[in-house]
Parts: sequence; structure tokens; C-alpha cells
Amino acid sequence: MRTLAVAIFLLIALRLVAAEDPHIVTNGAIDAIEFPGHLTRVLSDHHDTPGGTAVLELTLPGRTFAAPPHIHRHEDEHFYVLEGTVDFLDRGKVARASAGSLVVLPRGYLHGFWNDTDQPARLLLIISPGQFSDFFDEVVTEIRRNNADTPEAVGGLIVQAAAKRGVEIHFDKVPASAVHLLPE
Repeated sequence: MRTLAVAIFLLIALRLVAAEDPHIVTNGAIDAIEFPGHLTRVLSDHHDTPGGTAVLELTLPGRTFAAPPHIHRHEDEHFYVLEGTVDFLDRGKVARASAGSLVVLPRGYLHGFWNDTDQPARLLLIISPGQFSDFFDEVVTEIRRNNADTPEAVGGLIVQAAAKRGVEIHFDKVPASAVHLLPE
């Protein structure tokens, strides 16, 4: 039993040391998660730094609804538009952000985003604290496990996973200008 305790302690200690080691994430080194509405690449998760920030890259195909209106209770999000144009819901207003724009979304505010153009868009997403970065892989795993193949089934799994993380989803608050992008 003592050997097991020592082994667990060493694994935890190594993980803490590794979290503070600088490293470079090279292009193509991270597999994309095929999250509904966008591809997600977790470039740096909450384990990588003592501050627990996560950095993700999102790719939104043209004419895609990426995230329904929702409210984070625990995380702040910063979206930097690398390429293309993305519409963001900020409480009740829609704002368009193009390449070079930074969208700051503090916790506690209703927001969502989508690509209503024909061109793909790429975003850098910074989440603090970053534990929420695990959400994307968790949802895709549940979709596969449950063979969810309808928008209702997928949406239900997203709502369940989000609720576990203190995120409220508000499908009823999708703006009229974005309804045509929702999956049928």
C-alpha cells in the first residue's frame, strides 16, 4: 500500500513539474476535436500553467451555428478572430467581429457565436480558469457513446455536460437573424 501511495505522489509531483515547463505546440501537433458547429484544437489546457488558463483554436465552417446562447458561471472567455468574420451575441445584441478583433466575454453574461458568411473563420479562444477546455472532448465522447445523431439528441448532451460545469444553455434566446443556421 505504501508503494502505491509513493507512486501516486510521484505521478502527481511529475505532473505539477511538467505543468510549469515551457513548451512549444507546433502546427499540426494537436488533433482537432470534431465538436458540433466547429473543430476545436486544445493548444494548451489548464494543466499546462500554474494559472490554469486554456488556449484553444476553433475553426468554424461558413454558414455554421457554433455555440448557442449560454452563460458561464465560472469562466471568462477571450475570442481573438484570426481569420474570417464571426457574429457574437452579447446579451441581447449581435456584434460582428472580423480578423484582428478581440471579443472579451466575462463570466455571468449571455453570449453565443456563429459564422453567417460563406468563408470559414478561425478563432483563438482563451479560457480562464481553463478547466472548461475539457468540455469539448467530453461532449464528443458522449455523442459517440450515445450514438446521438439528431440535433435534439446532441443538444441534450451539450446541455447536460454544460450544466455539470455551471454553464446555462438558452436555446430560446437564439436571435432571429441566426435561426436559419441552426441544424435541422
